[in-house]
Amino acid sequence: MKLAACITICLLGFLGINIEDVRRQFEEAKNSRETTETLYTSLQGYTKNDPVLLAYKGASLILRARLLPKQEDKRKAVVEGVALLDGAVRSAPKEVEIRLIRLAIQENAPKVIRYKKNMGEDKQMILSNFAAQPTAVKNLVRRYAQQSTLFTAEEQGKLGR
Repeated sequence: MKLAACITICLLGFLGINIEDVRRQFEEAKNSRETTETLYTSLQGYTKNDPVLLAYKGASLILRARLLPKQEDKRKAVVEGVALLDGAVRSAPKEVEIRLIRLAIQENAPKVIRYKKNMGEDKQMILSNFAAQPTAVKNLVRRYAQQSTLFTAEEQGKLGR
C-alpha cells in the first residue's frame, strides 16, 4: 500500500498535478466556490488511470454541480462524477483515501440525488485500515472525522490526534 502511494506521488509530480494541493482543495471546496472551480479545473483534463486522482476528479464534478445554473447540467455532472468515483472504488477497493472521498461526498450529498448507500461500508473500511496508511492520508482522515457527524467520539479517539 505504501509502495502504491509512493508511485502515485511520483507520477503526479511528473504529470504536474500535486496530490497535496488536490487534497487541500478537496477539503476546502465544500465551503468555497472558488476552490471548487480550482479543483475542477486542475482535474478536468486528467485522463490517466490513477484511481485516487479519478476519485478526486469525480468528487470535483459532484461538488461543482451545485454551482451550475441549469438542472440538467447539474444532473449530468453528478452522474459523471458518481461514475468516476464508484469506478475508482471498484478499481482500488482497499484504497482508504478513495473510500474517504466517497464517504465525504455521500455524507454531504443532498438526499435528492440518492447517493448515500455506501457510507457504512466506507467508514468501516477506513477505520479497519487506518493504521497502515501514509501520514498524509491519516491526517486527512483525522481532519475529516473531526468535522463529520458519522464518526463517534470513541472512533475519533482511535484515529488519534
